Amino acid sequence: MSGLDRRVSRRRLLVIAGAGGGIVALAACGATPAPAATATSPAVEAADTPTAATGGEGASAAASPTPGGNVAVVEGGAIAETIEAGQQAYGTYDRATVPAVEILLWGPPGDETDPEMRAIFANVKAFGEAYPDIKANYEPVQWGDIDTKVNAALAAKQGPDVVMEADREGEFARRGAIRDITEEVLPMDYIQGHKFYQVRPLDDGKLYWLHACAMGPIIYANKKLLDAAGVKVSDVPKTWPEFGKFCQQLTKNDGGQMSQAGFVFNGYARYVWNDMMYQQKAHVYDKKKSYINSQESVNAWQMLVDMYDKYKVNDRSFLDAYEAIGTGKAAFSQGWTWVGSSLEANYPDIEWVPVTYPTFSGEGPYGRFDYDGLVWMVTTLAQGDKMKAAWELFKFSNHNYQYMVDRAHNQGSIVTTEPHPNYDKMFAEAAAKTELSQADRRAQSLAVLANQFKGGMVFPGEVAAPFDDMWRKMEDAILLNKQPIQDVLKEYEVLYDEMLNKTNFWITPEA
Repeated sequence: MSGLDRRVSRRRLLVIAGAGGGIVALAACGATPAPAATATSPAVEAADTPTAATGGEGASAAASPTPGGNVAVVEGGAIAETIEAGQQAYGTYDRATVPAVEILLWGPPGDETDPEMRAIFANVKAFGEAYPDIKANYEPVQWGDIDTKVNAALAAKQGPDVVMEADREGEFARRGAIRDITEEVLPMDYIQGHKFYQVRPLDDGKLYWLHACAMGPIIYANKKLLDAAGVKVSDVPKTWPEFGKFCQQLTKNDGGQMSQAGFVFNGYARYVWNDMMYQQKAHVYDKKKSYINSQESVNAWQMLVDMYDKYKVNDRSFLDAYEAIGTGKAAFSQGWTWVGSSLEANYPDIEWVPVTYPTFSGEGPYGRFDYDGLVWMVTTLAQGDKMKAAWELFKFSNHNYQYMVDRAHNQGSIVTTEPHPNYDKMFAEAAAKTELSQADRRAQSLAVLANQFKGGMVFPGEVAAPFDDMWRKMEDAILLNKQPIQDVLKEYEVLYDEMLNKTNFWITPEA
């Protein structure tokens, strides 16, 4: 490694991060400076900090909040006051010699109207400018098609050189679709020094992915509907039963049909159920056993049924949660913090505000969170010079602090590597804002998320596609077909356990 690739010590990193100013000019044979900074991070509005978790009793297996998710909000972490300071801290890397070549990227769908896509496109463009001999051809792939397309590409031994993560850290590794990250690609002192979360999903112990940010679920509220009802965000109750009653005043029916829902979760109920399990300090599964047939699971599904039949703040035939909040037909909906980015692209006129997730106790833990990486996985289909070029994109992206911050904040995530933006300062600065852009609203959701992290959230590890498919079937059986909860859970417990026995899913020891 060249002198430029000696990673800064934590003390030196803290000094650099607080210095501000531009990137120091560096020059050495074979070293590539990371992209220049162009903007500073958005501000985020402050939110009340929840208290520590109390949770429920009788959990099948106690789940505790994962410490790794708190890295961005723990006092004493390394902070970059500016993008320039952050870029200087993340430094440079040794550039491989790659002849002129084209590589194929399978990435998320969308255009410049989506702020997350703007960050991704900017990164690909900057890569092209830094590597004029490498042409990166971007091909969008719909999220729902990613598994089928990757399987077909592997069978044909022809396809992308780089593929989006798509929450497939373990799944792609098991299929042999992605290459492991070696010391030559990113040295371990760089990974550990900046606190990237390491993903080693297989028994071979190899490093297959790195996480740089985290997101989680919150409640989205329609500000106009709240204003019309004379209520404020601070009025929203913290427990599920109180929340259900509160939403009744925001529910409207015309001619026997619901015209405005108080709280919509249609199409996303399984994720609310999942969060409710962790809120009660229960596991959903471990390596050998599922806990979907438990009292905590019954409690969660019953609360969702009650939202339909007891509190009557949702209707089974109503719009799905995303469309309902986007079209102004719902006062509240559940969604992960990526929803803010999507609303800007598809429903830019909606005035939404973020709200802390209700729980059974009124305190944390608030549910499941998930880590995210910087999109690009190098596939096993990449060979020769294409593989070299693909790894250059990977290295470039994981040293690009501008991209790390923009992609995280635009997507609705908190940066979890170090240094990270000064979130406390950003929250305080934004608290005084009265006129809010969509970017401001997305940033405010990060404040709510950060405080939910402080109150406790759980990272269980992999939530694989087969799990999601099974959860959807449970959701339909209980909520749409109105089958008895215990009967459905008993049936799916058997199927879930069979799946666990057949597949080595990646589960964190902390969860």
